[in-house]
Amino acid sequence: MRQPSKTSSKLHGQEIDDMLRGSGESDEIRLVISTMKDEAPYILEWIAHHRGIGFTDFLIYTNDCSDGTDLLLDRLAQRGIVTHVRNTVLKRGPHKSALKDAKKHPLYDAADWIYVADVDEFLNIKLGNGQVCDLIARFPYANAIPVTWRMFSNNGHSTLFPGKCTQAFTDAEPLVPQDNTKGRFVKTLFKSHPDIIRVGVHAPVYKEGRESELRWGSLSQEQDPQVDPRRPTDSFGYEIAQVNHYAVRSIDAFLMKRDRGRANHVNETLGLKYWVRWCLSGEEDVSIRRHAARMAEEYQRLVDDPVTAQLQEGGRAFQAQKLEALLQRQDFKDLKQKLTATAPKVQLANKITPETEALRVKAPKRHKNRIKMLEMMPKHGRCAEIGVWNGGFSGVILEVTQPVELVLIDPWDLLSGQGEEEWTHKKHKNNEFMRGMFDNVSENYAHLPNISIRKGFSADVLASYPDDYFDWLYIDGNHLYEFVRQDIEVSFKKVRPGGIIAGDDYFWKKDGRAHVKEAVLDVMKDQGITKALPRIGQQFMITVPMTGREAR
Repeated sequence: MRQPSKTSSKLHGQEIDDMLRGSGESDEIRLVISTMKDEAPYILEWIAHHRGIGFTDFLIYTNDCSDGTDLLLDRLAQRGIVTHVRNTVLKRGPHKSALKDAKKHPLYDAADWIYVADVDEFLNIKLGNGQVCDLIARFPYANAIPVTWRMFSNNGHSTLFPGKCTQAFTDAEPLVPQDNTKGRFVKTLFKSHPDIIRVGVHAPVYKEGRESELRWGSLSQEQDPQVDPRRPTDSFGYEIAQVNHYAVRSIDAFLMKRDRGRANHVNETLGLKYWVRWCLSGEEDVSIRRHAARMAEEYQRLVDDPVTAQLQEGGRAFQAQKLEALLQRQDFKDLKQKLTATAPKVQLANKITPETEALRVKAPKRHKNRIKMLEMMPKHGRCAEIGVWNGGFSGVILEVTQPVELVLIDPWDLLSGQGEEEWTHKKHKNNEFMRGMFDNVSENYAHLPNISIRKGFSADVLASYPDDYFDWLYIDGNHLYEFVRQDIEVSFKKVRPGGIIAGDDYFWKKDGRAHVKEAVLDVMKDQGITKALPRIGQQFMITVPMTGREAR
């Protein structure tokens, strides 16, 4: 974070500061203000996205957190990424209390532009390079730029964490509403102004009689100066920008939202009425995918800090346990049944890439064996592929197993910084080539709703997930004995009992040693597994025993 002064020194290095500003050419402070309670699983994606489009500072208020949201934000504050304030909640409720305090905060006074957003709202700019500066440049005369919500459904997802919001949810309300009498809500990017009497959730509130002197950056007002741009009924400006609003996320996530309560309407109990109003569907919208690569880079920077990564995963584990407890209650069971009955039915996307097709032609026998192996994997489950390379096999996994979540794990260009003893392919030392592989995978898969891309070393990435998280894993990473063994050992913790640890190149040899085979058999022996190892050609499959974890 930069100190709240236009002439103050930068807390970050030049490279990070340029990255935060997007273009690196502006010294503007662009501030996001938010309030949060029990949002730990979602914070990093949200921050990564908004950093990627050019916001420089985050002022985040929290209250009454139980999933570690406050601790995660404390860590991000230690790293200079956010300013975190524990909210003193007044009778007006958490949201209004936070915004009242924010208006007095030094960051507010220092900011050139201010934007109020919740963690389920993602500003999606379609102009130029998709940066905040592009949106500001479109309306050079404006004091405030309202951007219209576009609501997204649960996309057919029921599970608590089907993937990153920007990837998992692509089913949106129609561009043209059937009923335009009510209008759609906006979130506003605005300049600090002495006539602002309070900061509102959707737009600043100005002194009475002064609004006529202000200029709104709005397509609807350009077409009709008399229209109120804060609740448009048409001319939503989606060709310029929109706010992707994932108000319900998945069915299980909505149950957690009900338990958490609303920040702006504290006395309202969320139920079927809220779901029906805001779980809107009808048209696919993947326009936010243009930001995917930049967001992925920012996200990786955030989770490269192991404390940050562990706090996020701790929040996920807490919420999963809390959901399990909530579903013991009859009212939550009944609500889930009603939500399931009314949720839009959306087909999850698969992706067949040129790399996938090349696998079928280049090694047909191996491909056939892999297909047979995949047909034995749990369908519609959570899975991970260790060793992604160019993503060719990832498309086959999607096609055959139709997972609700597929995590793609590979170090890619990080390998070039390792010792030569870790290079098992001549291209591993070529940073540019391996970075190109990562970019190719991001381009092909980052926008898909059931894909998460994790650049990193497999044991470290797997360790960030809760135990028993995955239904199955596929190991095709570093084939040297110690790395295969480590991957399998960690996998025994992360794959649920009854799940499957599978892998490739069982008979791979180097220096006369069958590294993969030795590692597989040694770990099976350590786990007390005496049954013969099922294989299909070079593909091996280990079923995790159904015994308790303490017995393993």
